[in-house]
Amino acid sequence: MKILIWIGIIFLVIPLVGALIALIIGLYVNNPSTHNATAFDSKISNQYYLQDGKVVYVLDGNFFQIGGSPVEGADPDTFSVISQSYARDNNSVYYNGRRVEGADPNSIQLITSGINTSKDESGYLVSGGKVFCYGQMIEGADAASFSYLLGSYAMDKEYLYYYIDDKFPRKAMPEAIKNANERYIRHGEQVIYQGKIISNEASRFKIINDEYAVDGQHVYSHGEVVEGMVADGFTVITPYYRKDKNQAYYFNTPIPESDPSTFKVLNDSVAKDGKHVYYNGYIVDNRTVAEVSRSDASELEKMWKWNSLHLSPTRVILVPTDDVEDITNNFYAYNNEVYSRNNKLVGVEPEDVVILDEDEKIFVRIGSQVFYYNVVVEGADPNTFTVIADRFSKDAKHVYWEVYKVVDADPLTFEYEENLYADENDAGEYYLKRWE
Repeated sequence: MKILIWIGIIFLVIPLVGALIALIIGLYVNNPSTHNATAFDSKISNQYYLQDGKVVYVLDGNFFQIGGSPVEGADPDTFSVISQSYARDNNSVYYNGRRVEGADPNSIQLITSGINTSKDESGYLVSGGKVFCYGQMIEGADAASFSYLLGSYAMDKEYLYYYIDDKFPRKAMPEAIKNANERYIRHGEQVIYQGKIISNEASRFKIINDEYAVDGQHVYSHGEVVEGMVADGFTVITPYYRKDKNQAYYFNTPIPESDPSTFKVLNDSVAKDGKHVYYNGYIVDNRTVAEVSRSDASELEKMWKWNSLHLSPTRVILVPTDDVEDITNNFYAYNNEVYSRNNKLVGVEPEDVVILDEDEKIFVRIGSQVFYYNVVVEGADPNTFTVIADRFSKDAKHVYWEVYKVVDADPLTFEYEENLYADENDAGEYYLKRWE
């Protein structure tokens, strides 16, 4: 027993020692002094260094993984850092190691005050009567009235700015939104997300969590309206499930026939309401509500034991994984019947699925139809269809790329080359192309 204990301790300690050694080596090789480099002012920035008589820029000071790049034209004798990213010498201003065109090194003002105070720099700079954002000039911005707000938002007396190109005529004093991250800002009744107006109901706008928000009508996910969802009754139940007054959702996909008033989540995969059991948002046809308790749901969540097979795009059955045979990555056999990723193939038996490319198992023939993955190649002749290579195939009349007819290829003369593919034109037709 003692021997087994010591063996266990050894196996536990070896990885820890290895990780510690790797950490020590990483700290050593990433140390600026190892590279004969000295920071100009490490209290302000860890990105600018003097190395072998030259000014070098290193992203976040990471010499080991990235290495230093010379700052072209920088004068080491007059060089100094302004912030984490900005620096200057007697001739130029620099941002992340690159010269800021139009900036005056003798007239520099960092724009740091904002709605939300932060130690991080804003990225905005006023120099020589001009305004710069992350090293690029904002055309027409008024330097005298320019101020920072939050995130990448700033303003002057006439406009609200997001980065360089997005600006809005000022209607009100911009405000932070309660519980929102810095991608959001309120501007009067406008709610702006990453420089895009998403709502005109700011007084009714509420942040649900870091992904979701609502106003009087809509539900937003990362600033985009979620089609079909309504704000009334919207609730994030778990990281996987949501509901509103009309129905439940798996992520942002509506769960068909779901009843939000009785909907309960049993685990990350299984839920139920008064009518149905659901698995990853699909109706489970071979389980009743009474059959599935929380402990039963825990059993059904074990993917190595249970497999969901689609009867239709909205309905599945849960069957033992050991009883399911993979014909290809897109077709499965169970109980002498065939299922695709989206539906059960009525009247089709496993021997009816003929694999046309044994290596990749992408193309199959079932009856009079040819499939690419699980999508029908419309119009393909199953009697003359052959696979060529790399998504190309043909029959007696056409060459195909994936499921599309290639209009400028003749099946009698077509020869595949490794740099070939097909692309769609404005008319919806596919033509041969070559990778550059």
